[in-house]
Amino acid sequence: MREQFGIIGLGACGSNIANLFESKDYTTVYVNTSKEDLNSIKGTHKIHISGAEGAAKDRKRVLQLATETFPDIIQKIENIITQKYILVLFSSSGGTGSGLSIPILRYLAQIGKVCIPVVVLPDENRESAKACENAYNACAELMSVHGLGATFLLDNSKCDKFVINSRFVNEFDAFINLKNSSMYGNIDMAERKQILSCPGITVVGKLSKARSTAPEIIQSLHNGIYAEIASKTAMYLGISTSNRSLDINSITKEFNGIYDVFSGISDATTITIVSGLQWPMKRIERFKK
Repeated sequence: MREQFGIIGLGACGSNIANLFESKDYTTVYVNTSKEDLNSIKGTHKIHISGAEGAAKDRKRVLQLATETFPDIIQKIENIITQKYILVLFSSSGGTGSGLSIPILRYLAQIGKVCIPVVVLPDENRESAKACENAYNACAELMSVHGLGATFLLDNSKCDKFVINSRFVNEFDAFINLKNSSMYGNIDMAERKQILSCPGITVVGKLSKARSTAPEIIQSLHNGIYAEIASKTAMYLGISTSNRSLDINSITKEFNGIYDVFSGISDATTITIVSGLQWPMKRIERFKK
């Protein structure tokens, strides 16, 4: 099902994650203000913002450049990315990704694309005040964009950023390409798209068969690579499990008020995804301190 999802990597951070998707045969495009960063990516489709020499974490400058060249940027993206479901990957703390993401997401949502923002949050204890200011402003602006699908917040304060990037790509890809064909139930592609079309924050995780118990699944969702789960309410729970005796009700109780549950049986691993969560405002507010 990879052919149904397009990938847009914005800036150096977003491009690094996008490159992992391209290695799994997703249609991918890289957009950057820096020619040097673009040259460092071994990717097929690259777009350099005309007149730019980099961003230097200056979101306002990037937004100005985007305004001046937006039709050209969009045309080049649309020539490559024709899918309805589009992941837009970017760092909230830099200049290029955090600056370009909002107008691109707003435009794609307006023309009927299902936009799935994948936002990297900085470790505020290691990043500069400018990076944290960018992160706060980018997240505030992103929350105001209407018509978005699932939003993933990758939190670099959790562990090594390259580990986070790799885990996210592998876990998202595992969910998209579930190979379940059990008489006991399956999560079909329509259900997967329903989950990813749901606005709000989303988390996804993957566990081995030996760890496929309700307490371990709940713990993995809370202690994974994402920003802290801020609410006990969610819209959708999807779970494809290798444990046929798994008590799914104990997982739904962790997220009161779940609108619907999609479940299936798999062979070797358990993939769990929760969508429609609230934004973790306490986490975002930490960028102001």
